[in-house]
Amino acid sequence: MAEPSGTKPRYPAAEFFSVHRMDRTADSGKSRGGGVCVMVYNSWCNNANVVTLACSCSPNLELLAFKLRPFYLPREFTSVIINTVYIPPQANMDTALWELHEALTQFQAQHRDAALIVDTRSLLHPTYKDSYKALAHPPFGKSDHAAIFLLPKYKQRLKREAPVQREVARWTDQSVAALQDALDDADWDMFRRSTDDVSEFTEAVVGFIGKLVDDTIPRITIKKFSNQKPWVDRTIREALNSRTAAYNAGIISGNMDEYKSAAYGVRRAVREAKRRYGKK
Repeated sequence: MAEPSGTKPRYPAAEFFSVHRMDRTADSGKSRGGGVCVMVYNSWCNNANVVTLACSCSPNLELLAFKLRPFYLPREFTSVIINTVYIPPQANMDTALWELHEALTQFQAQHRDAALIVDTRSLLHPTYKDSYKALAHPPFGKSDHAAIFLLPKYKQRLKREAPVQREVARWTDQSVAALQDALDDADWDMFRRSTDDVSEFTEAVVGFIGKLVDDTIPRITIKKFSNQKPWVDRTIREALNSRTAAYNAGIISGNMDEYKSAAYGVRRAVREAKRRYGKK
């Protein structure tokens, strides 16, 4: 976009942006206009960390969606998904919203920890409250749509909410063996003789087992941070500890093969934990 002589440019030079565009196709049924476009500031996220998720053009909806991994994100987000949407005035609104809903639902299912942003004309719809402050800027070139400048306003969950402490049972091989011995030594006939009612029998047995668990399984106090992922469990922590141990051993021996194997193990553990959590 050319600037008048002697005036100060309204935006940084184009080389500071990566431009991602979708030209309007014949499938749209429209003969005028050029499609939709997204410009990403390179100092925030370079082009190598931009992945196209959707590029669709229909008579009712034009959608250009990207998954971005900026240089910095709060820990609770793994990526940012930006959806640039244009719904023509003559479109069937119900059909357009259905197509958009199907696409956004798929993105959220595949990327559960991503921050989702939907841009429709001059309006911005993030899925998190107070994510950005949006400022309207003049259109680019000959476009008839206003540009939106986003200023991050989101405050990390770790800073908004204090960590909480809670007690959890610490299941170890020794404590499980002690519980098994206690269960083997229990006089189960005593419960059978005490009542003929199945409900009372079940309640007594379950209460007794709970008492044995409280007496034999030690409890520890842990600190849970507000930005901790809900799918992080013991398998991931064990995989991370194994990776750290393998790295330290590799630094001493000079052989990093075990560390590489442990790093792959962390990735597998994360994928499996996310799958279990998503299924749950």
